[in-house]
Amino acid sequence: MEGFRKQIAEDIKVYQEENPNMPNILKDEWAFNYWILDKLFYEDEELIEEKIIDYRDMGIDAYEIYEDTKEIYLIQNKYYEDTSKITVDYVQNNFLLRAITALENGTYKKSNELQSFFTKHKGESDFAVYLQLFVTNNNYVPAAEEYVKKFNLTHPKYHAKIFYLKDIEERYFGEVKQIKKNITVTIESVNNGTILNINSKNYKLANVIDAKYVFTPVVSVYRLYRDSIEKGYPIFDMNIREYLGNKGVNKDIYATLLDENERKNFFYYNNGITIICDKIGKIDTRTSSANNMNACFNIDNPQIVNGCQTVNSIYEVLKNVPPESLEKEFKDSFVMLKILEIDREKSDQGILYRNIVKYNNSQNAIDEKTFVANATEFTRVQRELEGKGFLLLIKQSDKNSFFEKYNRKISVLKELNAERLKKFGLDEMKRPVDVYIPLEKLLQIINAFMSGGYVAYKHKNNMLKFNSTEYNTAVKFIKETTTERILELYLLYKRAEKTKKDSPQRRFPVPYYLIDGFAKYECENRNKDKICDALSDNGKVEQIIKLYSAVTTLYQKDYEKKGLNRDYNHMIKNPIDYEMFDAMRDTVISVVL
Repeated sequence: MEGFRKQIAEDIKVYQEENPNMPNILKDEWAFNYWILDKLFYEDEELIEEKIIDYRDMGIDAYEIYEDTKEIYLIQNKYYEDTSKITVDYVQNNFLLRAITALENGTYKKSNELQSFFTKHKGESDFAVYLQLFVTNNNYVPAAEEYVKKFNLTHPKYHAKIFYLKDIEERYFGEVKQIKKNITVTIESVNNGTILNINSKNYKLANVIDAKYVFTPVVSVYRLYRDSIEKGYPIFDMNIREYLGNKGVNKDIYATLLDENERKNFFYYNNGITIICDKIGKIDTRTSSANNMNACFNIDNPQIVNGCQTVNSIYEVLKNVPPESLEKEFKDSFVMLKILEIDREKSDQGILYRNIVKYNNSQNAIDEKTFVANATEFTRVQRELEGKGFLLLIKQSDKNSFFEKYNRKISVLKELNAERLKKFGLDEMKRPVDVYIPLEKLLQIINAFMSGGYVAYKHKNNMLKFNSTEYNTAVKFIKETTTERILELYLLYKRAEKTKKDSPQRRFPVPYYLIDGFAKYECENRNKDKICDALSDNGKVEQIIKLYSAVTTLYQKDYEKKGLNRDYNHMIKNPIDYEMFDAMRDTVISVVL
């Protein structure tokens, strides 16, 4: 764990070295907010600074807004370098109440954007606020956790959580460290009649597998997930587990379970959960049980392949309820389990397993990012980029696997990428992270090239949403061009970023605007076949950087004059005025260059 804490400190040091003129960056606790927005929320570097509020605010250190899902994340941190502990008073008053109370009263003055968004959407059914506190040690405070549980039970639209260092590490890498590979769990039901057996032998069906449909209490599902967490067992199939990190809770499911009157209807509202296991045991009937569940059976090594948000939401609600009250509070709340027994070692059943995972998740409203990691085009590009010395991160855990693979073999990557980095005026790599390429960032750059800089800024949340316009634009681009062109375009963006950081104002060139202009002009109306020719040597790269540094500087000045002194951040959140942009480019070419 100390290694991860050290990694955070090293990342912060890099921020401080790369952004020496950024106000407050030399204060580690402020820079930790930068780290959170960059590493955990994937915010664009150009927008991070404005989302960090005075770190001594005591109510909110930073925030993130997701307009499409009507969600706000209120972030606080305790950047401890020692064994300090958060206090119960801090959690009860500052973390849970201070900021929310101000926002509810309309009196929060630190951010007009945040207050306006809260006021606009607070009355809507799909609005939610996530209060998240990040603590850089593992000094767990039980009394503070109890206050968080009570708060969550009494505030259906608010979800509070404390992330200790181990939790931050799991979220960063997108995976829970597994300890045991085998587990047996008990599935409960009311009686034999509430368990439907699909037995191929007795019914003479063609199916090669045994299966059961089970009417089971949500308390049993909660315990199944809780026990798997405690034992370090990977309950979620690897295809869906990667993406449970930030948004694994469904707001409607969560609200239904919190509502004492609605939770009894949960079975009717929910599509159920699909579990694949190695073995389904025999049903055991009991004459009487404490919770009126008189039939049960064991299953070995279950994998949840559909219903991850249902399971996560059940867990997030019930974990806040005192254990002695669980049975009573949720005695009438049930969910349907579909349990399938499959031997994944057999080739035909292994194929069936993979297809069940695929079809169950493609036909239901699981997080759209679920199958991004398995998209053929992305994995192909990942493999080809690695052959050129660059590491595409399709899922969070790729960071860990690439680090383990190359941390002691940097020379292998250097031999592959040195000349290309030199051509683009980029620093020689020193560690694997220097050549990481986040998939979401790559798709933004492609969208900037094909659809414009505004789309890259404004629609970032759509980049990994299956079948969204932005996702489809990027996938089509990838399918129709070469990995060489994709990499050259990405490195042009990285060079623009570097030049921006080195510039006096740290704002020019505007990277996505540069990609936009490059696509329109140097690539003759967004012709991807022109990319490599336009970037064939260092001289051409330097000319493009110089050109669009001047163009975007003049554009921003003119934008402020014509837009009643609206600032840089307002500019990049709004559509580009191409008539004005083109005019600035003509001016630079005729006067400056």
